[in-house]
Amino acid sequence: MAIHSGASSVRACAGEIRETRALLHGRKGTTVGDNDQLGADGHVQAAREHVYRFNRATMWEQEEIPSETSDQLAEFADLAAALPQAFSQLSSALEQAQAHQVLSMDTMTDESDPAMAIGVARLHLEEARGLAVDLHKHLDAARNATAHIISQGVDDGQESMPWDQP
Repeated sequence: MAIHSGASSVRACAGEIRETRALLHGRKGTTVGDNDQLGADGHVQAAREHVYRFNRATMWEQEEIPSETSDQLAEFADLAAALPQAFSQLSSALEQAQAHQVLSMDTMTDESDPAMAIGVARLHLEEARGLAVDLHKHLDAARNATAHIISQGVDDGQESMPWDQP
């Protein structure tokens, strides 16, 4: 894992988020370092790790300009836009497992009926799908709200020079 600092860290993590978004969209030919041979589990784990790394990189960031934030919001909006399909596919995988596999429950739960457990999981996935659509809308609206903000730099209390004026 690369270690970054400041704005370069945020840019690097934004790139990782773009790669994660490409993974979740299933773009053919997408490579993410050593992740190009990952199965579904590996892609989900990589997506989680990229978001964690973004969170760590931006935790103390103070010099990020609004246009960078807007770009990152756009990446997260695109990532959120891929989630409804991912949740639908997970739901379908459960449906297929129920239809074509012999299933039973382990002893770690009170539920004894795999069909009931799958039904509950599919209901939650459908709810998550709707929430992901809403998440995408909110992230896209936040990006739109910040897309045209221009930063004149950090206000250090010093008088600006005439050539610094727009």
